[in-house]
Amino acid sequence: MTHDCDIRSYRDGDEQQILRLRQRVFGDLDPVRLSSGTWRWQFRYNPAGEGFCALAEDHGRIVGQYAVIPTRFWMNGKRSRFAMSCDTMIHPAYRRKGLFTKLAREVYRHIESVHGIQTVWGFPNKASLPGFTMHLDWRLLKLFPLRVMPLRPLGICYGLLYLGKKPFPARGASRRHKHAKGEGKSVGFARRHGLVIEPLRRFSEEFDVLWKTHGSLVPIIQVRNADYLNWRYFGVSDFGYRVFAIRQNRQLAGYIVLRIMTQMGCFFGVLTDVFPFPVQDIPTTSEVFRFARDYCRTQGAEFLTCLISRADPSFLRNAGFFKIPKVLNPRPWYFGARYSPGDAPVLSREKDWHLTYGDTDIV
Repeated sequence: MTHDCDIRSYRDGDEQQILRLRQRVFGDLDPVRLSSGTWRWQFRYNPAGEGFCALAEDHGRIVGQYAVIPTRFWMNGKRSRFAMSCDTMIHPAYRRKGLFTKLAREVYRHIESVHGIQTVWGFPNKASLPGFTMHLDWRLLKLFPLRVMPLRPLGICYGLLYLGKKPFPARGASRRHKHAKGEGKSVGFARRHGLVIEPLRRFSEEFDVLWKTHGSLVPIIQVRNADYLNWRYFGVSDFGYRVFAIRQNRQLAGYIVLRIMTQMGCFFGVLTDVFPFPVQDIPTTSEVFRFARDYCRTQGAEFLTCLISRADPSFLRNAGFFKIPKVLNPRPWYFGARYSPGDAPVLSREKDWHLTYGDTDIV
């Protein structure tokens, strides 16, 4: 059927059809992303530049998309521009006919020839992974386990029984607003003298200093300056990110971002981002994780999950996270990239990448 489809780039106004296609492909998974405002935030207002979309059109109807957004990275002491693969969508009636590969190659040709971007990275799902690795020169660098910290054991067991089945209202959803009055309060820790975690409404210039101080200590990391952080975590209020500054003796030591979500019958917390990692030292970082645990528990979450690629597994175990068995894992986190041979010695080492859920396009 590919011969019946026209392959073209995005034109103003296409987002309405793109969002209808998204709902057809993904349903109501994270419904915030079904709004045109969120689409513009991601693809038009990105501080790293506008997104690039290749579309498949059949008699005026958009039936496929391959899209990337530019991302600014710090790689071994140099600023680099990569592209993150996201929102890959093919209408069910047009799958297995080569559209995905054709659209992706068109995007790669464009970003390399026009913008000089050679590295594309992202988190393919299980269905699309073979297409990336077999036809588009991607390398699977890591399968991250799903790690969870039980907060309400009966609730998490109840939810896991329904993973992969038809979604239903989460048991904890009614508790979401019950504890909301406490969200604006600062939290101090008597166990760590001088440590205070306080809510943020905006990332100020002092976070640029934090980035300059700690960003260069990681081989490969997405630039986390104030400009990016304000776009990422305050650009769309409906995501409901809870952002906190971490201060030690009144000096900025880092930040942490949490999100409370309802998916697949579970009401849970997400440790979306924390920077730097570790925060000062392991004891301080452990206190920060205890704050995340206690905060999400007061919001009624049944468990807390996190993805921190450079964290030692023993630290996560000691913090209370355990790996979900593969048979129960509803969302394997495949991480991969496509890069030039010259960059392979650096980019192929997954241990050198600093990644959190905040670097994904999902949470």
